[in-house]
Amino acid sequence: MFFVDADDTVRPDFFRRLSAALESSGADFVLSSFDYAPLKRDYCLSGNEVIRAAMLPAFFGYSFDDVRRWNVGGDLHARREQGGVWRCAFRRDFLERHSIRFDESLRLYEDSPFIAECAARAGKVASIPDVLYDYSPGPHGILATTLGTDRYFEYKFAALENRKAIAGRVGGGAMRYFAASAVFSSMELLKARRDWRRYVADPFVTESLRTFPCALRHPLTAAAVAFLRCAGAGVVV
Repeated sequence: MFFVDADDTVRPDFFRRLSAALESSGADFVLSSFDYAPLKRDYCLSGNEVIRAAMLPAFFGYSFDDVRRWNVGGDLHARREQGGVWRCAFRRDFLERHSIRFDESLRLYEDSPFIAECAARAGKVASIPDVLYDYSPGPHGILATTLGTDRYFEYKFAALENRKAIAGRVGGGAMRYFAASAVFSSMELLKARRDWRRYVADPFVTESLRTFPCALRHPLTAAAVAFLRCAGAGVVV
């Protein structure tokens, strides 16, 4: 099964090579690189626990491990992959067996949770490092026109519920892979003055703020987290 955006194009051998890779590898899904970015690592993984450890941090959000690397000078985005499903091929029986569907409450970035749940369920994943897909983000596309709007900030709440739901379906341990994302979203809402109190009142966000690994290397981040911790704990701020 393939998903292709209407304004994008594929290379001549896109379908053939991904289909062949599915067959030869026996994988549940296969990824390729696309013209904007190569895959950050070559996936040929077997075993569900191995796939979760390697791939959930790439698609599900930012973890505290990502923040710790950032605090000592590393790249926060080092493990993140673009979550577009359009550069993938999926076995239909795999999606049906696990009832994996797009969450229709998400009106932005709905690809990433879909592929994250695939990674959390898969028994084998493979990749093709070659560029097979041409992605065409336009100035009038949904991402370009919704950034900073009410729709964009409301997405933060829908995404939080979606991630918690996925983590509940595949095992609560998956929640650690997006704890830092919850903190960053709360800071983004605070900066925009967009209903941040409601967001930090969520028990998972409150706990993520409480345990967030602050460091003096990023004093503004530490100050924002300290402020939001008080709010989440019910302290008047």
